[in-house]
Amino acid sequence: MKIMMFSFLVAIFFSLAVGSAQEPPPPDAVGIDQHLIVMPVKRILLIEREHFVGAIIFSENERRKKALFSKCEQFEYQSESFVKIGERVISLKEPSRGLWTKLKGFLSFHDDPFRYADKLEFKTFDLFAHPADQGHSTVYFWSRPNQVDPKVRMAPTPWPQIKEVKLSDPRIRWFGYDEKRKWKVIPIDNIWD
Repeated sequence: MKIMMFSFLVAIFFSLAVGSAQEPPPPDAVGIDQHLIVMPVKRILLIEREHFVGAIIFSENERRKKALFSKCEQFEYQSESFVKIGERVISLKEPSRGLWTKLKGFLSFHDDPFRYADKLEFKTFDLFAHPADQGHSTVYFWSRPNQVDPKVRMAPTPWPQIKEVKLSDPRIRWFGYDEKRKWKVIPIDNIWD
């Protein structure tokens, strides 16, 4: 129950902070918004920027004291195959519940959500990311708080293993920042339909 409440509060906090209310996607679905992708764990998210192509897999999320944590593996496309470039843990810290936070909420001021998130570091750029709930992690098209990187594109895939990825597959759907895109939820196994 505590995990569900924390996830619900995180969803509300981020939706208020970025200006759009949205329900978290079901366990095997992708959420796509104008400025982010909410990816289910154990599925591959492709990331492209100029001449860089990479992939990330969030392997598992867990709730610990006042934070959600997500283990992830990062890959880079080199010489016609993906090479693992590292593993790390990203987190989303629970916002403070002190008097100042309550006062800011009452006055309709919100904390910068990126004080509580982490960055994924790639060869020449960074992207903000954080666990979204027990079964999802969020990756933003943002390299700095509230600053979109228009060169970044991401493609959610149903592939669970990096060896399955074929960049030439015509079904891959790339998404970039789109200020007109409304929140949508797509079952991960139907992402290419």
